[in-house]
Amino acid sequence: DKPYVPEQSITMARLSAAVAFCLAASAAGFAPSGRAVTSPTALALSPETEIGVQAPVGFFDPLGFIKNGPYGGPEENFRHYRSVEVKHGRIAMAATLGMLTQQTSRFDGFISPSHNLKFDDIPNGLGALKAVPLEGWVQIAVLIGLHEVIIKQRPGKAPGDFGTGYFGVAMDDQSAKQLSSLSAEVANGRLAMLGILGMFASEIVHNGEVLAETKIFG
Repeated sequence: DKPYVPEQSITMARLSAAVAFCLAASAAGFAPSGRAVTSPTALALSPETEIGVQAPVGFFDPLGFIKNGPYGGPEENFRHYRSVEVKHGRIAMAATLGMLTQQTSRFDGFISPSHNLKFDDIPNGLGALKAVPLEGWVQIAVLIGLHEVIIKQRPGKAPGDFGTGYFGVAMDDQSAKQLSSLSAEVANGRLAMLGILGMFASEIVHNGEVLAETKIFG
């Protein structure tokens, strides 16, 4: 007989692997705040001078993804990994805010009238994966797919520029305000990726209790 392995241990192992993968992928995109930034089309051979290289680490690519990546030369590799980093950072920021908001607030009404399932019935955190009906996940997958197909990166612009501005507010390319905002977005996205993974890990460690650490605040 195979030795019994607790489900919690298996889940933690998978989460640890996911954390390691995300850190490796985002590390490849690390690239300095706006003091020496050139145009987005001048990235070749100089990722060290792009936004995102921040103290105390500086430019951080220990595995050589920028130089040896599979997407072409250093410029193409950098743009790909930075686009991935920005996208994951934005998703992580939304997820982090969602976790914190759902802990105290919920929409009124039904998430699935056919299942007599209300928003209040959906637990916060990883428990929602089992609570949302299959039809709901199909709708979410279709919406994400449509977003990927319809909304495209603007050619020749910085990674993550889809032409929608910052909350609808356009900024001049390479202006000090734009560079400062992009630098802040990259930094906040990195923190959010670590934050949401930390929330998931905490939930598993505390046997499904979401944001258990917040008890210290009363």
